[in-house]
Amino acid sequence: MTSDEPFRLPPLGTLASATCQPVEPALRDRLLAVSVPTLSAVMFQMGLHTRFFRGLRPLDAGKPRFCGAAWTLRAIPVREDIRAAMAARTAPSLNRLALDAAPAGCVVACGSGGHPDISFMGDIMTTALIARQVAGVVLDLGVSDASLVAGMALPVVCAGRDAVSSFAAVMVVGCNEAVGIQGVAVFPGDIIVGDADGAVCLPRHLADEIATRAAEQERLERFVIARVRTGVPIDVAYPPDEATMAAYREWLASEPSA
Repeated sequence: MTSDEPFRLPPLGTLASATCQPVEPALRDRLLAVSVPTLSAVMFQMGLHTRFFRGLRPLDAGKPRFCGAAWTLRAIPVREDIRAAMAARTAPSLNRLALDAAPAGCVVACGSGGHPDISFMGDIMTTALIARQVAGVVLDLGVSDASLVAGMALPVVCAGRDAVSSFAAVMVVGCNEAVGIQGVAVFPGDIIVGDADGAVCLPRHLADEIATRAAEQERLERFVIARVRTGVPIDVAYPPDEATMAAYREWLASEPSA
């Protein structure tokens, strides 16, 4: 490396996705068929204990589940001279440019270090993301015009509702790179799934296995709930003992479409 070449860290390889790529439709459908709590529980069992975005809640819990590859935005504390230049349009507004580049089907994921008391977006930006066919948004910031945004077609999982502009505290300086959101490491292209309970982030290379395990977990839980309804003690039914698992296997054999 010569002195005029910038230093760059080597890639992490297949463990970390390097860029935002669309989620295969079949995999997306499988992930949308299971709940966020199930996905979180399955990943916890796999040793992935930091995949749920703690403290972030959907603006509207009635929105459909969403799933997409993470289009990441990284925000840092604002520097006043740069903020003034952006306002005067003598420097580019990186947050707007980063959102304008969000690909269709992605989930916009912004990490700022946690600022629930300021707004990152409102109804105009939400309208723009809907026009771009973005699948959802996950923010560790707040949302302005929250009552309007909650009624719009875009699912938003965020830290709060506040009308104070994000320019009061943070500015976007990077996109399509690794970010941290509420203690969750999010690499561009990781898969984010959200529903009424919040959102989780799946490592891209493990998503197929997670989807398979989650579907099996929900089948087992449907069986367990049916047994609990008949009066089977919780301590016997869940976690299932050997007798319960034997009964479950018999049930699967007799109900192949379960």
